[in-house]
Amino acid sequence: MVPLSRGMHSPMWRGMLACVVLLGCVRLPDAPTLPTEDPAFSAPEIAERPGVDEDPPPAMVILPGDVVVVRAFSADVTEYEGLVVDARGQVHLPLVGDVEVGGLTLLQAEERVQAAMRRLDSVVRVSIGIEDPDGHTATVLGAVSSPGSVPVRPGMRVVDLLASAHLVLNPGEGEFAADVDAARLVRDGEELPISVARAYEGDPRHNIYVRPGDHLFVPPVLGQGIVVLGAVRDPAVLRHYEGIRLTEVLAGVGGLNERGDRTDVHIVRGPVSEPLVYRASLREVVNGNRNDIVMAPGDIVYVTEEWTAHTGEVLGRISALLSQPTSIGLLYVTARALSDSP
Repeated sequence: MVPLSRGMHSPMWRGMLACVVLLGCVRLPDAPTLPTEDPAFSAPEIAERPGVDEDPPPAMVILPGDVVVVRAFSADVTEYEGLVVDARGQVHLPLVGDVEVGGLTLLQAEERVQAAMRRLDSVVRVSIGIEDPDGHTATVLGAVSSPGSVPVRPGMRVVDLLASAHLVLNPGEGEFAADVDAARLVRDGEELPISVARAYEGDPRHNIYVRPGDHLFVPPVLGQGIVVLGAVRDPAVLRHYEGIRLTEVLAGVGGLNERGDRTDVHIVRGPVSEPLVYRASLREVVNGNRNDIVMAPGDIVYVTEEWTAHTGEVLGRISALLSQPTSIGLLYVTARALSDSP
C-alpha cells in the first residue's frame, strides 16, 4: 500500500491544485448528455474479450490435498481409509509404498494402484473413492465478502464461483463495490479471455466451467467507478456500467441531503491532471427540460450546497473534501493520481 502522503505530493495532485489557480475564472459548461459529445473527452479503450468457444466439463481427477479410500479385493477385503494425497500427488499404502495418483481419473488411479499391489498379490483388484475433495479448490480474491479458497463442485461455473465468494455489489462501511468488468480469471498461469460481466448475462462462452486451481481476481471499483461526493446522503464509490445516468447515480447514494442544490451538480471527468468540469441541473432533468446525463467511467459527481460558478471553486471544494481522512474519495483520487504518475 502506498502512503497517502506520497499521493498528496504526486504530480497529479500538484496538477489539480494548479487547476484551482489557473481555471478560477472559467465558467462551467453544461454537462453533455453523452460523454462523447465533448470532443475534448477521450473515452478509455476497452478491449473486447471473445470468450471461450470450446469448454467441455472437466473430468473428476485426484488432486493433492484430496482424501481417498482404497479397497483391495482378494481372499479378503482390505480397506485403507483417510489416505491423503500429498503435494507430490502420491498416496502411501502399507507394504506397497508411495504410489502416484495425482492428476489421474479414478479409473486410471485404480489401475495404477492395482498394478503396484499385484507385486504382492497377483489376483488383487482395487477400487478407489474420494472421501474428501479438499484438493478441488479455486481462489477468489478482491472485492468479495469471503475471499480465499472455494470448493469446486462438479459442474461449477464462473458465476457459481463468485456466488460462493459473495461478490460485493452493494458495499457496506469500509468496502468498495466490485468492478465486475475488470475481473480476471487465471488458469495455469495464463489469463483466460472471458468477461465476468458477460458471464452474469448467461453467455456460455464467458460463464465457463471452473477448474481446480483457477484464480479469479475481482478488483474494487477505483479508476473505473463513479465517485459521488458533496451534499448527498451517503457519499460512495459506485460501479460504472454502460449507460448509467446521473439520476441513477444520485439514487444510488440515497439522493441529495437537505442542503443539496438540485440546480447545481458538478461532474469532473477525465484525468486529474487535465480534468473536464461540467455543471448539470438535476431539477431540469427531473422536470424533463433536458436529457438525463450518461456517465463515463471514473467520473466524480459533486453536489454543492449553494451555487458555485467557477471551475477553480469546484476543484477547490473537492480537494478540500478529499483532504479529510474519512472521505471515501481520498483513497479513490489518490489511487488515480498514483496510477497516472510515471
